Amino acid sequence: MFFALIIFALPVSAQALRFEQRGLYMNSSTPGATTFYTLSFRYMSPAIVGSVDMQYCIDPIPYHPCVAPPGLDVSHAVISSQTGETGFSISTQTSNHIVISRTPTLMASGDSSYKFDNIVNPTDTNQSFSVRLRSHGSDDATGPQIDFGSVKGQVVNGIEIQTQVPPMLIFCLAEAVDNDCATSNDNYYTDMGQLKADSTLTAQSQMMVGTNATAGFAITANGTPMAAGTSVIDAPSTPTVSKQGTNQFGINLVANSSPAVGSDPNGVYANAVPAVDYGIPNQYKFVSGDVVAYSPNVTLMKKFTVSYVVNSREDLRPGVYSTTITYIASGRF
Repeated sequence: MFFALIIFALPVSAQALRFEQRGLYMNSSTPGATTFYTLSFRYMSPAIVGSVDMQYCIDPIPYHPCVAPPGLDVSHAVISSQTGETGFSISTQTSNHIVISRTPTLMASGDSSYKFDNIVNPTDTNQSFSVRLRSHGSDDATGPQIDFGSVKGQVVNGIEIQTQVPPMLIFCLAEAVDNDCATSNDNYYTDMGQLKADSTLTAQSQMMVGTNATAGFAITANGTPMAAGTSVIDAPSTPTVSKQGTNQFGINLVANSSPAVGSDPNGVYANAVPAVDYGIPNQYKFVSGDVVAYSPNVTLMKKFTVSYVVNSREDLRPGVYSTTITYIASGRF
């Protein structure tokens, strides 16, 4: 009696295949920098994979001695993300060697990537370095390799390009100024006329301001109330309506109807405003050193009209009453 016996065997790969679509992304190529690397490749052999060996060497040839790249340190690397063949964690690592492992599983998705944070770059800019890659069926990178390959990278001293935005404060004032501070009427003097108890004298001036200061600008008004010798026309220390028949000198920075003088601030930047006490229509105040206008951050450009009112009593001492008000703009850089 004769027997015929046919034995079917699973095919066995005669040799390991090379990973394809291999790549190394270095988020920073600065020598010695701490950065992240993303290693990507395509598994080629349809096999059970339990680990991937990643060895950092100067030479990419797998059977040559591995010389670690000077300065490189992957001993504190962590896997922050992975795609494709996943489920891996770091099982072994030294300054130039990482093994990622998982429960051995039949490969399902070829294209894969692994991102490692906290890698310290090599310091030698004169030569490239390599990452030698091997996949294994075991979970500790022992036994026959399945796929293999290498990727290369290099650190470089980058070209530094630097520029700056200079601090800027634009400020101008006169009786009338243009919106861009390019021109003004160059008039810094006003004759307000003759003081009378039954009338209010008015005048106005303009100032334009803009800055790129992070904390904006502040404008202060500095000077004294109107005076003739020792005779002084008092200035209210709180916002007060104009009162004929009293000694009163005050200013504000808005449009008024009593008396009709001034204008509201003009410009698209709504963050540049009069100070609270100087932004009330028909109420006036003057305290030397007060902030009369400000912005909390960058503003370009804003025009402010300053209104001046003077009232006098019947018994005010005769004389020529005058004052000089100095406005100081400060950028809060």
